[in-house]
Amino acid sequence: MRILVTGAGGFLGRHLVPALIAEGHAVACLTRRPEALPADWHALPRAPAESTGQPLRALCAAFKPEVVVHLAGLYVSEHRFEDIAPLLDANLRLGAHLLEAMHESGCRKLVLAGTSWQHFEGADYRPVNLYAATKQAFSTLAEYYLDAAGFSLLELHLYDSYGAGDPRKKLINLLKNAAESAETLGMTSGEQRLHLVHIDDVARGFGMACAQVAAQAPATRRVYRLPAAQTVSLRELVAQYNRVTPGRPAQIAWGARPYRAREVFHPWEDAPSLPGWSPTIDLAHGLQGLTGSAISPDAIRGDQQ
Repeated sequence: MRILVTGAGGFLGRHLVPALIAEGHAVACLTRRPEALPADWHALPRAPAESTGQPLRALCAAFKPEVVVHLAGLYVSEHRFEDIAPLLDANLRLGAHLLEAMHESGCRKLVLAGTSWQHFEGADYRPVNLYAATKQAFSTLAEYYLDAAGFSLLELHLYDSYGAGDPRKKLINLLKNAAESAETLGMTSGEQRLHLVHIDDVARGFGMACAQVAAQAPATRRVYRLPAAQTVSLRELVAQYNRVTPGRPAQIAWGARPYRAREVFHPWEDAPSLPGWSPTIDLAHGLQGLTGSAISPDAIRGDQQ
């Protein structure tokens, strides 16, 4: 298939695009900095993401994608006043241009990266933060194209991910930095439970979603999850990390930070997993791949609890 990936330069995009190419798909890329994509992607059509949407429109017209995977977006956990315009530009304006460019080029199949944070306390829709609200708002925009133009929409509402080459200031990187610097990392009391999914499993799920949305009936919308085999508490995650890297444990000051006003203690579970998908990389082996440490039997047992 011809597949357009937006946000191709992000953490997930850099794992998904090579996987799609390996499966024999023709891939086009949209990213904020197309010149920063890996050198071995030089033959791919690419365009910069910018506010007028014209590069995206031209890319769709020339490439004529059969499926679009929309990963591009801006994440802000707790927004400030000055974050509002960038959030709307990245998560709504760009998305609206994408939908119209798809419509003009004849593409009707969309795989969308949503977030479990659209479902505070397990609600069908209750955003944890403004970021999650903008993700839902884009889904609402897509509903118009679904009804008026026969689009098919497959949404994957994601949890926390991790893996090699992650530039984000996420949990695993915070633990790794704390261990390497020997500094104590201040955290909350650690009662939150998490689905932590390896990026290779997430990318594989998006590849499967492309095939599924291609076969999906017109004017249909489906929402799935890509969960871990089991949840882990924040305290359990730190213990697991320290079991895998016993010589470089991360020192934690539990309770040094307050919980957020809308802290997520139990992840949303009220949707099926993507059909045919299940995680293949457990937490112990995923962490070992990041640290290069040998896995002890205690580490594996701890991951299975």
